[in-house]
Amino acid sequence: MRENRSADPWSAFLAPPGRGAAPRRPPGAEPGGAAEAEPASQDACRRVLARLRAANGPLSLEQLHHATRLGLLEVADAVETLRERGLVAVEREIDEVVRLTEG
Repeated sequence: MRENRSADPWSAFLAPPGRGAAPRRPPGAEPGGAAEAEPASQDACRRVLARLRAANGPLSLEQLHHATRLGLLEVADAVETLRERGLVAVEREIDEVVRLTEG
């Protein structure tokens, strides 16, 4: 019996499920999975903390968004993570502002 092989090396990756070889990834490394999301959220937290320390005072979410060049949702997620860790506090003034905690 003859095997049908293509000269195109990408055909194995583009083949429908069940036909050809599928690209293999280690567990937890699916696109958008925990392995990719964790370093990205840690980077966002570091960037938000660095900006708050440099500002030496409270900043609004919008100011953090522009200063860190992160998306608004990324900033909000980072602030929420930092708030849960007790590193920042969110207060309502005219807008919601984020400030470093004493500890």
